[in-house]
Amino acid sequence: MLLMSILDSSTAPLKPAELFVLAVLRTGPLHGYGIVQEVAARSGGRIQIRPGNLYRVLDRMLERGLVEVAGSRGDGEDRRTDYRITPRGRKTAQAEARLLSLVLADLLAT
Repeated sequence: MLLMSILDSSTAPLKPAELFVLAVLRTGPLHGYGIVQEVAARSGGRIQIRPGNLYRVLDRMLERGLVEVAGSRGDGEDRRTDYRITPRGRKTAQAEARLLSLVLADLLAT
């Protein structure tokens, strides 16, 4: 298990849910429920993030500067907050994806 990110030795590496959230947000800002739906769709249903867990993941990612709030719309229970990937989030996702592709290439070659 990696103990640090490939970009910044003071932070933890991306967890699978975080990598999927960043992949989803690369296409543009999205609200929480939309993120949950897109992550499930893109992972073929293998990554299921419960809404309560999603907000813990997003809070972690906000603290690390990987995502930011893009805005809010609606009122009361219909209020939705949109999130977007930051330049740091994009760079981190690309670096982690490159590392993953190297590992997968090695596995497929054997």
